[in-house]
Amino acid sequence: MDLELIERLQIMREWFLVHQASDKAIYITGFLIFMSLLVVILAKKYRVPIVVGYVFLGIGLSINVIEWLPFLSAEQKEWYAFTIEGFDYIANFALAFIAFTIGSELSLKILKSLGKKIVYIAILEAFGAFVIVSLAILAIGKPLYLALVLGAIASATAPAATVMVLKEYNAEGLLTSMILAIVGIDDAIALIIFSLVEPIALSLYLGQGGLSLSHAVLAPVIEIVGSVLIGILIGYLSQKFMSSIEDKTKKILNLVTTIVGGSAIAILFHLSPLITNMAIGFAYRNFARKNLGIAEYMETLTVPLYAFFFILAGTEIRLDSIASISFLTLAFVYTLARVIGKVGGASLGAYLSNAPEKIKKYVGLGLLPQSGVAIALAYTVQKHFVSPTGGFNVGLLVFNTLLFTAALTEVFGPLATKYAITKAGEIGEGHKIRDN
Repeated sequence: MDLELIERLQIMREWFLVHQASDKAIYITGFLIFMSLLVVILAKKYRVPIVVGYVFLGIGLSINVIEWLPFLSAEQKEWYAFTIEGFDYIANFALAFIAFTIGSELSLKILKSLGKKIVYIAILEAFGAFVIVSLAILAIGKPLYLALVLGAIASATAPAATVMVLKEYNAEGLLTSMILAIVGIDDAIALIIFSLVEPIALSLYLGQGGLSLSHAVLAPVIEIVGSVLIGILIGYLSQKFMSSIEDKTKKILNLVTTIVGGSAIAILFHLSPLITNMAIGFAYRNFARKNLGIAEYMETLTVPLYAFFFILAGTEIRLDSIASISFLTLAFVYTLARVIGKVGGASLGAYLSNAPEKIKKYVGLGLLPQSGVAIALAYTVQKHFVSPTGGFNVGLLVFNTLLFTAALTEVFGPLATKYAITKAGEIGEGHKIRDN
């Protein structure tokens, strides 16, 4: 009888929470959008990557932090946690738009003009980070599934901080052009690596050992190929339709329908929404016979979406789990191994492609910042890697590791980029005088 009463009370409590959820969601949404505006103002003033500001705002507003506030009642804290967790669907929308943006930056004409150097360097720096980080994580005694997902995410590079430094110092030259080209296609390579590796790591994590060849290799490959084909078909048809219309409202609705619909179709056929939308973006960039203006539309559409996504990503961090020696060791090893993999892989690619000496020496130093896509992939891991037995939460560990190390790389990454362009002699004249 007592058990039945408890169950009824729990049902009533959940109904009460859901019944007023819309009001609370509006309160919190308004507050987060206002705070995101302040973040943008401060980030631009102090020249900090905006995405880092969003994440740190989210950390400050995390459920973990809110629980420590003495002036809030237990009911208010519960409302806050319930509402924040209810925004989970926003991540799927944001990831779809992020993947589309990555694909829309892949121009076949530009890649052909850059030749084999860009291909060698981009592939080897991404795989270098993947291999070195995976081996390093295994070397400190961590499980294979953790090593694989961290290695895959390590291959991604955040272009925002690097581009900001190059623009700030009016950098021009071969090294600058090479860095800009690599960061433009790096995330596409990282997305493919992640899509290949994550299913294997997830199977290992869930205890589905003894992976067959089909499960370990063929299944992810089939998923990627299917996603690419579906994405290119959707993108081709969508851009053809968009080319035939002039009304801005119709264009925006067509773009949103294509991206969200592409995700829905991918999920329906058990394909990758990320790869599908990247292929859609690729089709838009390379099949369109005229400039469709999608960059302008995407910038308008995604500003509040990305702000919300990265703020919510920050709220997921658990501060009580990042103070341990074990976590700090993992974060240090990950960061060091990634730097070695990126710099070493880029230098190897430059050497194999007979690139100029300054490319061999310094190109890897412009590829160190990591936020954006890496945090998005870590967020995906957090949602997928949930143990059915309630055991070790690898998803949360990966997410905390990426947030922590992304903050570090966004600090020393731009410094490394500045050092590289300085040594290569590509800093603008006015800045040379000022820095000397």
